[in-house]
Amino acid sequence: MTDAHQFLGWLAVIATVAVLGAIGWSAWTRRASRGAADRRFAVDRLILLIIGVVGANGLIGLILLGTGARPADPLHLVYGPAALVCLPVGIWLGRRGADGAGSINRRREIWLVAAAVVLVAIELRLVMTG
Repeated sequence: MTDAHQFLGWLAVIATVAVLGAIGWSAWTRRASRGAADRRFAVDRLILLIIGVVGANGLIGLILLGTGARPADPLHLVYGPAALVCLPVGIWLGRRGADGAGSINRRREIWLVAAAVVLVAIELRLVMTG
């Protein structure tokens, strides 16, 4: 495993933990302002960062695979793509349905928290098994 691959793996873990904090911050702001404000922009930007970091790390992984380097655990090849789609699936699930305006934001937050927690677990598994 290269240093760049390892670095991007840990960066993805840190960014995913940061998105969990940003979701909490956004939810707290929305509740404190009674729905007038939230911090979804921070959440969305962090999600884009995570997708970019995981995608770049996946490309490095594919290059390593092409040069003959194999991961220690073959499940690494399944967890990598799962990490890439985890947050987009959470966003998609959070947008489903059309309840009241307040519950849409709450549902989005709940699905994103669930997706981010699953993603942290996947990322830690990926980083620790190399």
